[in-house]
Amino acid sequence: MSRHRGALRSVEEASPALRQKVETYRDQGGLLGTFTYVFTYLETEDPDLAATLATIPTDLFVTSALHDDAIDEADSWDADRKCRLNEHVTVGDLVYTNVVEAVSDAAVGIDLGPTLEVVREIGTGQLAEEAVEATPSTEEDAVARVEDRGGVWGDLAVELVAAAGRYSSSQLEALRTIATNSLFVLTVIDDLADLPEDIGNDVATLPLLCFGERADEYASPRALIDAVLASDVPDRLADLVARRRAAIRTAVAELWDSIDHSDEALLEATDRALEWYCESVCSVPIAETVPAEQRRAIRERLTGDEEPRRRYIAAHLARLPVAVPADDAAAVVSDLPADRLARTAVRIHHLDSVVDSVLSTTLEDALADLRAASASTS
Repeated sequence: MSRHRGALRSVEEASPALRQKVETYRDQGGLLGTFTYVFTYLETEDPDLAATLATIPTDLFVTSALHDDAIDEADSWDADRKCRLNEHVTVGDLVYTNVVEAVSDAAVGIDLGPTLEVVREIGTGQLAEEAVEATPSTEEDAVARVEDRGGVWGDLAVELVAAAGRYSSSQLEALRTIATNSLFVLTVIDDLADLPEDIGNDVATLPLLCFGERADEYASPRALIDAVLASDVPDRLADLVARRRAAIRTAVAELWDSIDHSDEALLEATDRALEWYCESVCSVPIAETVPAEQRRAIRERLTGDEEPRRRYIAAHLARLPVAVPADDAAAVVSDLPADRLARTAVRIHHLDSVVDSVLSTTLEDALADLRAASASTS
């Protein structure tokens, strides 16, 4: 799973259910690590440094998620509450030792001070969660809370990229816009998808804060959810997401124009980052999500005629959680070496499948699931 094996050998002694959680959270946190890896390797061409820095957000996410669960789920654990609390907190601490090792590995010539400041911000934001109630609030307040909970993880990934000291301030700002807005969008979607659980845990996330009415004014959680869905909240969230995605597209175009690397170098950095994710982090084998027949089909599509090849690439770039100018990128990508392109495409398919299995990536899907749940209980 990680290049730091000691802590994870200890994790293997935990209960099967908790080991599964760790794997799922690493699958998610590894997305941040992959972003860090791509842009670190692109400028340094140092796979060891890229892997070391990529480990930090990956394992910090696992630690944070396990500690959150120790708070959010404790009331449902009943008789074995003490045991499960201890297990979650201890395993989270063990995974954190991977972060300590990574920081130690990267210490020579790398200033991680700004990164550690972001880690403190993440911790401060999590402490502040307990002070927030589901009471009327402005949309600005609600958005600021999503920045604190989601966008700050994008800041962490960018500070790690910045630590290598190779990017200009304008390039780092573009990277920050891409990372923080992507995490913001995914957090908004996740808040909507998790609305039933958050109401049950009395957690005030963006949909409820935008709704602006007290939960105790409704006869049941289901009635509250139905009221949120019938309000203007879905449209307001859609507008918010659209604005953030537009900012991402603009930043991607600016970064694309400013980076002085060949298309082959960009492909190599992406391929190496995906290799790191698939082989060192992800708990799901590629063969499970992209079977041999599909891998052959991908290779055939990417070595065929130019126009179908470009359409195929553009369609799949458009499905990525991070927005990219798919048509323009496809025109460039389709001219790259077919073998490496096919291998990268398979890994992107795998990543896409893993992402879909662990979190909602569109508001439409989250809304559809909530409405389907409402229909089944009515």
